[in-house]
Amino acid sequence: MPEKDHLRLTREELYNLVWAKPMTQVAQEFEISDRAMAKLCAKRQVPVPSRGYWARKKAGQSVPQLPLLAFAAKPAKVSKVRVEPAEGPAGKPKARSMFEERNRTIKTALKGFRNALSEAIDYTVRIEEWNCDYSFGLNSSYDPLHRDDGLSFLHESPFYEYRDLVLRGVFLAPANLRDRKCEARLVRRAHLDRKAIEQDLHHYEESPPKCIGGFSKQSDFILGILAIPEDAFALAHQNAAFQKIKFITLRGERLRYGRGDIYSYSLQEKQDE
Repeated sequence: MPEKDHLRLTREELYNLVWAKPMTQVAQEFEISDRAMAKLCAKRQVPVPSRGYWARKKAGQSVPQLPLLAFAAKPAKVSKVRVEPAEGPAGKPKARSMFEERNRTIKTALKGFRNALSEAIDYTVRIEEWNCDYSFGLNSSYDPLHRDDGLSFLHESPFYEYRDLVLRGVFLAPANLRDRKCEARLVRRAHLDRKAIEQDLHHYEESPPKCIGGFSKQSDFILGILAIPEDAFALAHQNAAFQKIKFITLRGERLRYGRGDIYSYSLQEKQDE
């Protein structure tokens, strides 16, 4: 295979490859190391199977495939004072301060943030069963050099631990998905706890979060990976145990090529009118 052919892969092609066969096999086909392939996936923000994924799948276990979320672009750097071509008082060039540049960056980011929310559609799922999954192991996405962005939590620890609340049911809306099976996995995220958000608000000013989860079309159902604050997980689990979660409503992107971002969701005992 020609040298550096792996660098010509699109994010979608790379995603499909690493979820179709083990990383070592994919790397061998491109004549590179599996570590180099893993670094490429991390750079392109392509999720990869966790350790033990292929063994569990070979054993016939049901193992979820993480969705390919939208690429989180690196926030624009705040530039220092620059000179505008427009002239100020007394014919002197007008300088834009760092404060003005920062405000401009924030306004641009907010425009994209609000545009995405305004174009979202609603999804409704009737819940028919639930369970909890647990897994623990080494994190192949670990990268202490990964930049600080909305996906940093995927790379910050050499270990992974999942205690997912899994809700299964069928879509009631929109009409084109009616009666399709849905599996929603609520994944704990400590960085979304109220106290953590308040401490980290400055990180979001110039780069608002892109989503709180995503849809991914599987062979016979649609998978939704949803982040849930760690301090709210116990309440959701308790409500599921007492059969209090009968519907889940979501708001997000219209599915394109079997994928889409999710912006919000709510767990309900009664369906909204």
